[in-house]
Amino acid sequence: MSTTDPLALLRVAAAVQRLSDELTVHPGDRQRERTYLVHRAALADRAVPDLAEVEDPATSEQDAQGTARRLLEHDRTHGTGRGPVPATDRRWDTDARGYARQEHAAAVLDEHDQEHARG
Repeated sequence: MSTTDPLALLRVAAAVQRLSDELTVHPGDRQRERTYLVHRAALADRAVPDLAEVEDPATSEQDAQGTARRLLEHDRTHGTGRGPVPATDRRWDTDARGYARQEHAAAVLDEHDQEHARG
């Protein structure tokens, strides 16, 4: 059984859905697309243990890997990575989920800094 807080996971899923909805309203907005990809990859990665209780673990692992790979390719194409190790570093070729974790950590830190700057 997983130790992830199901309500926290539900809140994150709702936030990712809102980001997806924003992309529908603002298609082609690369910044919004990247924000969505970062948070979607983090959600998929975080949900793997919980989803293993209700579906084939390979399905959630594949989703997490695929979503992380989309983020990595987006950042390689657009040069939009925020973490300390750039998307072009070859270590990410075999660890897209590690890249997604790095980028999510950087995004959370940026969001925290922005909240403090607002007061």
